Amino acid sequence: MSIFQVNRFRWKLAWRAVASGFGTGYLPFMPGTFGSLLALPLWYLGGGSGIAHFAMLAAVLMLSVPAAGVEMAETGEKDPSSVVIDEVAGMLLAATGIPWGWKPVLMLFLLFRFFDIVKIGPAAWANERKGAAYVVADDLVAGVYAHLSYRGIAWLTG
Repeated sequence: MSIFQVNRFRWKLAWRAVASGFGTGYLPFMPGTFGSLLALPLWYLGGGSGIAHFAMLAAVLMLSVPAAGVEMAETGEKDPSSVVIDEVAGMLLAATGIPWGWKPVLMLFLLFRFFDIVKIGPAAWANERKGAAYVVADDLVAGVYAHLSYRGIAWLTG
């Protein structure tokens, strides 16, 4: 094996680790739920707003599409369940501008999981398309739905 093949293997392995949430996506049950949980420490560290949160969100977004593409190519699946970086991105997007606390965490997590599973409107449209960008896009839409729902509920309950 040449040095180029070894390096290509290492890069592929690194991209697959990112796509799977460092192995979380290979869990035999509820990988999306566990992938969503991976966003919680990032939300806590970033505080939901400010430079740290936006830097983490930007980094996850920049890594998510290429990582999902590598995992899709390796598995041969349109939307492999092993790809959970999209859940991390969607959950972080949902948490943008919302301070950390047990009530917001619980409510946003449940709202995000609901919208990620149900896939209505643009999320359903993105889910029907092929390509790594669409694998990520449907979770970003679910994140927007969860964020807006959270804001509406918070406003109504004052």
